[in-house]
Order: sequence, then C-alpha cells, then structure tokens
Amino acid sequence: MENIIKEIIKYKNRQGVELLEVQEYIQNILNINNIPFVLNEFKSVVPKCEATLIVDGLSVECRGCSYIGGKINSKSCILSSTTPSRFNLDNTNINFNPYSDAVSCSNFYFAPAIAVSRNDISKIINAKNIEGEVRVEKIETNVAHILVGNFKNPKNIIFAHFDSISIGAIDNASGVAVALSAIIQNPEILKESLFVFDPNEELSYDKPTYWGHGFRVFEEKYSNLFDEAEKIIPIDCVGNGPVVADSNPEIIYLAFPIKEFDKYKNKMITIYSDIDQLMTVYHSDADVLSNLDENKLKEAQDLLLSLL
Repeated sequence: MENIIKEIIKYKNRQGVELLEVQEYIQNILNINNIPFVLNEFKSVVPKCEATLIVDGLSVECRGCSYIGGKINSKSCILSSTTPSRFNLDNTNINFNPYSDAVSCSNFYFAPAIAVSRNDISKIINAKNIEGEVRVEKIETNVAHILVGNFKNPKNIIFAHFDSISIGAIDNASGVAVALSAIIQNPEILKESLFVFDPNEELSYDKPTYWGHGFRVFEEKYSNLFDEAEKIIPIDCVGNGPVVADSNPEIIYLAFPIKEFDKYKNKMITIYSDIDQLMTVYHSDADVLSNLDENKLKEAQDLLLSLL
C-alpha cells in the first residue's frame, strides 16, 4: 500500500490540475487490474490561496486558508484552529494549530485568514507592526467520482477521498490505498459493495459546512443507493496508529457531512486511526509517508473487509 501512497503524494495540494493527475492514476490502477469503473462527473470550485505575513519587517512563514482575500493588520485576531470553524467562520484571523510545529491549515474561513506555526505566535503577539495579506483565486475544475463495484443495489458503500490540503499522506492517501488494495486483492467484494473514490472532500464554497461537497453531490444523485444500503463506510486517515471503526454520529459527521445525515446515520461506520497523532501534522507539509506504518495500513484493510 505504501507504493500507492508514494505515487499519490507526488501531487501536493491535490486540487485543480494536480487532483486530475491523481484521478487518472487511480483509474490507471483499476484498468491495469481489469477492474471496471464508472465516472460521475461534476464541477469542483475551490480557493487557491497565496499569503504573506510581515512581522516587524521580517517575513514569517504562513499559508492562506480562506475563501476571501484581504489584508490583516492586527495581532488581536489570533486564534487556535482547534476552535470549531463555525465559531469564527466570518472572522478575519491569524490562526495556529497548538499541536503542531508546522504551518497547519486546519480550517478555512469566509474572511481573510492566515495560518502560522505555533512557534511564531509569541513573535506575533509581541510585534509592533503586522502586515498580512491573503490573495484568493477561485479554481473551477471538472472532476469525477470513480465508482467501482455494484452501483445498482450495493449492500455496502465505501467512500475514500483523494483530494488534499498539502501533502496528505495520512489525509487521505492512506484511505485511498487501503480501499484500492482491498479491491485488487479481493475483487469478489465488488459483487455486493460499491467503492466511491471522491475528488472533492476538503474544500468548497458551501457554507457553513465547506468540507464534504463531493459526498453531498453523490448523495443528491444516488440517494436511492443510500436508502437501500445496509452500511455506509467512509475511510479517512488510517495507518498512523491503531485502527478504529466508529459509529458515533458526532465523529461520523466530521468525516461525512451529507445533507440527510440524520436519515442515514444509523447505517454509518467511519474507519480512522490515531487522531491525536494526525493533529500534529494535520493539513500541513508534515503529513508525509514516514507517519504511516504498513502493518497498520494492513490492519485497516482487514477491518474494512470484516465489515463487508
């Protein structure tokens, strides 16, 4: 599975053109293994951000994480990105992930926002002059769900998103690799299961829940499949620790925020691994292959197969 992940993470920030490269890579793997698939095409609209932050005349490493561009000239708007985004969705801010040394774009905001490392927060707090700016361009891309297996009356529907914010080895090249490996090694599971490789989970202009757009697009077109399915299984962020199958609706919604969530929540199980470790690299350049363990990826695959 690590070989699949290596190929996927060659494409950093899997949005726009780089996303299409990964979409083609997944299709090629399926073709090589003589596994048929169907494409469900739709339009993805995501922000492309560039940001600068000058603190007392010196440049500070940062990344833009907003849908709206603009200037940030005050240090009074510093916040922790562990605060749920809904509480600050429309507030200009400089944010940091308290669990990570990296620049971690944990959340995106509908106001100018810049992510910085926690190591630079004291520098910003003590600064006399702050000059920040975010520049945002809307990127429209024709993308597609890759549907593999039974798309007429599946008992199980498994979702794995292949877009990313930054490198995304854990989030979610890992889930894609586990799902592909399960299919290739056990093609018989496709008789009763549908695998959906989703290109548009991380970002969209949907408000307030900007993540999960591709899931909602699928839901709108294929709600009849949700009605008939026995299990709906998103797999996201595995291989970095012990694997978990979780049926807690509050946890599942974070991974799978569809419109009719309450209608289908009793069918849902989400598969993930070590969230605490994930937060130390979340949506940053530190989410690299070395965080993953092949044995833990195999455990995730075994757990997935046991649920089908």
